[in-house]
Amino acid sequence: MVAPTGGLKDITAPKVLNILEKETAILTEFHFIFDEYIQLNNWEEYFYVSPPFNKRPQKKINGQTLIITIEDSLFDDVTYHISLSNCIKDLNEGNITDSLSFMFGPSEYFDTLNLSGKLADAYTLDALENTWIMLFEESRNDSTIFKDTPNYIAKTDKNGSFNFPNLNAKNYNIVALTDFDFIYNEEEKIAFNNTTINAEKDSFISLLAFNPIVKIDSTINDTTAINADSTTTDSLLIEEVVYGNLAIITIENSPCVFQLLQNEKVIIEFIFAAKPYDLLDITPGKYQLKYIADSNTDGEWTTGNWKSKTQAEEVTNYPSEITIRSNWDLELEWDLE
Repeated sequence: MVAPTGGLKDITAPKVLNILEKETAILTEFHFIFDEYIQLNNWEEYFYVSPPFNKRPQKKINGQTLIITIEDSLFDDVTYHISLSNCIKDLNEGNITDSLSFMFGPSEYFDTLNLSGKLADAYTLDALENTWIMLFEESRNDSTIFKDTPNYIAKTDKNGSFNFPNLNAKNYNIVALTDFDFIYNEEEKIAFNNTTINAEKDSFISLLAFNPIVKIDSTINDTTAINADSTTTDSLLIEEVVYGNLAIITIENSPCVFQLLQNEKVIIEFIFAAKPYDLLDITPGKYQLKYIADSNTDGEWTTGNWKSKTQAEEVTNYPSEITIRSNWDLELEWDLE
């Protein structure tokens, strides 16, 4: 006799079957009815409503139903967006519903202009997850921008992507903060755009976040500086090693820094005042290659500054690993535009 196995393992995340709205004179309730029994998943970390309310909405699970209660008054001319992505998982297997949102408003007219984008670290270019993206009306100046609630908010997903699906046609300043609240402090990363955005003409925006008080500690083993009018090098030599060379062919023609990294650690960097970009005497091995536009000509990557509205220096990572071989000249075509 064969014992029962209990069936196939459930690998499907909960799905919404219906959404019911109930209104009274003092509150609004939304009942999200799922196709299976559910539980919360890191609710405080992921849940938000945009525009945000003064009083955080209450939540309750009742079997297969999520009940969200809003006690704030709703503005007639605003479309609200509830984000429930990663907030719900099934009761038995813990499968997470990774994409779920809902728009509502007290009027029949909905604002449906859409603005999406992506947030990454300005130096590593790694995507930044679960970071606040905020929109402030153009009339709000820098001295008060972090002292009050943003007009609209969103959060980045695991790919650094964010979305505002409920915007009007006004101009906004866009800012990102990596801390848990909307208040800026110089120990966290910040990103911003130097001009206002308007969802009527802007559909996608890329943001690069930096920490204004932290310099990159690259622990560089070797640095080579090459001037515009000289081929003199000042590098550390290792005995009995047959080096390789790398020549980078690119249309970029500004002061720059090239870094060779292994496991995210800078092994050697080359500082150039102008072309040609010949990286000489490199220890054989596999490397990641990074380009830094050295706009202030100080020979290193320079972070940005919120107060002066200065962006961090531009960084580009070569899309694949490169191999340096002994006594070999590698010529790399890399168009940085």
